[in-house]
Amino acid sequence: MRDLSEILTLPELTDGVVRLRAPLEKDRADTVRALNDETAARFLYRVPYPYASRDFDAWVETCATAWGEKRDAHWNIVSADDDAYLGGISLMVAEDRFAGELGYQVAPWARGRGVAAAAARLVRDWGLDELELERLEVHADVDNIGSQRVALSLGMRHEGVLRGFLTSRGVRRDHVVLGMEASDPRQRFVPLPRPDLGDGRIVVRPFEPDDAEAVAAACQDPLIQQCCYFVPSPYTLEDARRFMSEAQLELIMGTTAHCAVCDGETGGLLGSVNLVHYPEREAGELGLWIVREVRGRDIGAAALSLMIRYAFEQVGLERVEAMIESPNAASQGMVRKLGFTREGLMRGYLASRGPRDDDLVDPAHGRIDQVLYSLLRPEWEAGTGRA
Repeated sequence: MRDLSEILTLPELTDGVVRLRAPLEKDRADTVRALNDETAARFLYRVPYPYASRDFDAWVETCATAWGEKRDAHWNIVSADDDAYLGGISLMVAEDRFAGELGYQVAPWARGRGVAAAAARLVRDWGLDELELERLEVHADVDNIGSQRVALSLGMRHEGVLRGFLTSRGVRRDHVVLGMEASDPRQRFVPLPRPDLGDGRIVVRPFEPDDAEAVAAACQDPLIQQCCYFVPSPYTLEDARRFMSEAQLELIMGTTAHCAVCDGETGGLLGSVNLVHYPEREAGELGLWIVREVRGRDIGAAALSLMIRYAFEQVGLERVEAMIESPNAASQGMVRKLGFTREGLMRGYLASRGPRDDDLVDPAHGRIDQVLYSLLRPEWEAGTGRA
């Protein structure tokens, strides 16, 4: 690592779109407004809330001395064109580990424009190339999907979850750790496209934390617990909350799109549909459950149709699969109507989970048989899938 005492002042960094510079008095009003935003209050545990004008004064003083005293580098993110305030970014260097921790926040009016990712790339390259750090990290609240998405775009990897890492605004929170070494490729990670789908009758969208109670209520249904192998029994609100966090993470990691199926008018939860992504095969596997009250109304078929279109048109898959327990005639009939072809019986594919699924267990080997169905892109495009 470079001798950091050689660096007396922090450089300004720019890519021609954003510029990183020291905080200025003219940033005061925008900074106060940005840091009183609800999202900032939820995820920025080091920042005072409510954020007052006097907090800005303290922050300017901190920025002026932080590099010399602590090796903490702080910049405001501004537009390269007109110097308008867009957010803030920091790199806190741990000299004993030759490492640095990145932190960033974007003002509400600048979100969705790639501001954090652009600024973070500038700081990543400065830290690795100029400071010669050997490792960079991001620590983010487990529900802060935007921050994790930015870290992944830098070439970082998810390394673990720190359970009950800290108390923020009176609530004990889990944090995830993302990291990269200097030798790691700096490729831009591309997550699964966000599936915001609808047909006028139903909406299919990613699960959000506020869906936990509705999911917990729906999964009390014994049929869902029996036919959806990975649904715990009994199913608790804590199980649902854990699933919400995992669902958001798996979407940005590109492994699975877990989606809520909702009424197009009321927004009420009707079920769940998911697509497990197998990029090495350009394939995906579908999963589905529907709440008891709306079964028999073709909600499941409509949700699967939307997810199939998403798989072929947005994800770019060549094959979609469905694995269904052999006695589940209704689900098999549904996928056949959608053009799927039965490929074979996977004997003893799953372990039995006890007496409640005895009707699914093949007595010959005491395990659960699954039937494999598939739909290929050319068949879907031509509508020529076979039953």
